[in-house]
Amino acid sequence: MSILQTLPESFRKQLSGEPVFSAKTDLQPNGHFGEEWLTFSESEVMLWRADGTQSLKLEMKEIKEARAVNGVGGGTLIADTMKGPVVIVRYTAALSSVFGFAAKLLNAVAKDEERPVQSENEFPRYCARCGNPLAQGTQVCPICRNNGKVLVRMLRYAKPYKLKMIAAAFLLVLTAAVEMIPPYLTKVMIDDVLQPKDMGSTLLWVVLGLGATSLVMSVMQTVRGLIGVWVGSKLMGDLRKDIYNSLMRLSLAFFDRRQTSQFIGRVNSDSEAMRQFMTDGVVWVCGESLRVVAIFVIMMGLDWKLTLYALLPVPVMIAVSMTIWPKIGRRWYQQWRSIFRLNVLVGDSLQGIRVVKAFGQESTEMSRYNEANREVVRHNIRIEGLWQGMFPLFSLIAGIGTLLIWYNGGQAVLRDELQLGVLMALIAYLGMLFGPLQWVSQMINWASHALSAADRVFEIMDTPSEVPDVRDPYPIGTIKGEVDFNNVSYGYEKHHPVLKGIDLQVKAGEMIGLVGHSGAGKSTFINMICRFYDADEGSISIDGIDLRSISQSDLRKQIGVVLQETFLFDGTIAENIAYSKPDATPEEIMRAAKIANAHDFIIRLPDGYDTRVGERGHRLSGGEKQRVAIARAIIHDPRILILDEATASVDTETERQIQQAIARLIDGRTTFAIAHRLSTLRNADRIVVLERGKIVEVGTHEELITKEGAYFKLVEAQKELSKIKGVEGG
Repeated sequence: MSILQTLPESFRKQLSGEPVFSAKTDLQPNGHFGEEWLTFSESEVMLWRADGTQSLKLEMKEIKEARAVNGVGGGTLIADTMKGPVVIVRYTAALSSVFGFAAKLLNAVAKDEERPVQSENEFPRYCARCGNPLAQGTQVCPICRNNGKVLVRMLRYAKPYKLKMIAAAFLLVLTAAVEMIPPYLTKVMIDDVLQPKDMGSTLLWVVLGLGATSLVMSVMQTVRGLIGVWVGSKLMGDLRKDIYNSLMRLSLAFFDRRQTSQFIGRVNSDSEAMRQFMTDGVVWVCGESLRVVAIFVIMMGLDWKLTLYALLPVPVMIAVSMTIWPKIGRRWYQQWRSIFRLNVLVGDSLQGIRVVKAFGQESTEMSRYNEANREVVRHNIRIEGLWQGMFPLFSLIAGIGTLLIWYNGGQAVLRDELQLGVLMALIAYLGMLFGPLQWVSQMINWASHALSAADRVFEIMDTPSEVPDVRDPYPIGTIKGEVDFNNVSYGYEKHHPVLKGIDLQVKAGEMIGLVGHSGAGKSTFINMICRFYDADEGSISIDGIDLRSISQSDLRKQIGVVLQETFLFDGTIAENIAYSKPDATPEEIMRAAKIANAHDFIIRLPDGYDTRVGERGHRLSGGEKQRVAIARAIIHDPRILILDEATASVDTETERQIQQAIARLIDGRTTFAIAHRLSTLRNADRIVVLERGKIVEVGTHEELITKEGAYFKLVEAQKELSKIKGVEGG
């Protein structure tokens, strides 16, 4: 089933059978803007208007051909039927990819052919609740987000450090309380010392009081800052750990459908935004709220009439904040989307830098980057511009209160109804009062950024693994290596099975060769043994135990993998060999390297086993990397061995050395081997031939050659290719 958008239940009930496709268009048949729903099952095509009335019904058997015709600004999905062409639906250019896929899928269903694969990144996705499009890389709708729940969940991370955060908040309150002393001492100095011209010791004590106040404030701010650094670092560590652990828990299918570069930002940038809000924002709000209340009480005590004048702008400031909040949230979200696209572009370009250089596409990549970068700059200017405009606006509004106090208070001083010191104290307290109120805009900024970041982080944490571990796993111990495929079917897209009805019994210690054209399902076959994916139908068992009953950790301790695209970590050769067994001794590492025919080239390197291989092992040749990978598999000592094109793309001498290493490695192990050169599978106990996801032949090399079937054709085709290469080489 392939559903791009969740079909309304009232429409679904009218459909005969389960929907194969459903999507909402944005144009009516007459070309005017308006919503309509298209869906089709195995037997019929239906179109509904937004009010629920049906505007089209077409039997699938009537359709001869479906086609998407694109024009200027939009397109049309047309079905050629026995009675002539029928316009099924119209759409704008934004939905061209959706209905282009619909045409291909409709053709496949009508003609009962193999169905096209739907890529998640190719289509706009929509919120199931409000129908708004979702950004690439996230399933979270910013409109439907429950900010309260997200905030509560975010604050749970602060719970282990609540005592230190309370201490920081308490110090903030004390600091705020001490800050209120200088304005009052200023009042005393003006009214009780300077105006009466008291030449006694009062002036000295007032000055000493101001100095002591500054010293105490400095000490408390330092201590509070140190607490904030400690709590912030711990919080950041906890967030990064949970995000990374969640990523490690997810199945391969999750990463197959997403660009991995996006997760770097979630681990680092998003966790930093959450940390900043919790350690700085929350403590600041608590402390400043108490500070505002205390200042208000003091000001009311000094002169309640002037205080009320000063507070006249406050409702305006609150109203402005509430008006701007939604705009800031949307702009943060748009900025994140633009940064996400930029990160994906950089990740793809750098990972494929050899391809970029090989085809001389540096200027193209720079142009793509510049365009994406301009988008980031544009969104950054919009959000920072809004913030920069808010701060002066709040200052202007706050300044109105100050002017009202100066005018009314000045009049009272001139009439001798108010002491000058009281007026100066009120002005000072007013500045302290409006300081936090002006920073409400910054708090809104922090909160919006943090809530958007928390959404993306919690999305990863809440994503269930498509290959979940069983609660009470079967204790397998050391396995023999018998593998049984029982009617196994699997597809990366459920409507497009890659493996179909696979039945195969493999004895312990048997070597199985897997051959077939590209896309036949060979790599998927071995992925199923590793349980990177779970079968849609049927089951796979090892030693008679269903894979789903075994802990994934226990299972993969018994399986060793050597891939064509060897991946080495940026560490030493010894560390890469010992990756599957971190406590391996130097003697064990060296023994594994000798078996893998890697020892000789390693000791010729300047630093031997301590040579760093560089990112993805770029300092080693392809054959050297492959032998290190074989050594890594040897030290793992698996009972089941998987070789995926382990000798592809290497020269003859290197292949000979790798083959010798593999021959030692497979001894006594159940082995599944995919080989680029079919001749390397001559010694396999059995060869399994796959075509379009099905097993078409099984037998030894000699038996399959004698049959002159699919395997024979593959061998002959490879011989012809070798001859052509030989002629060209000559």
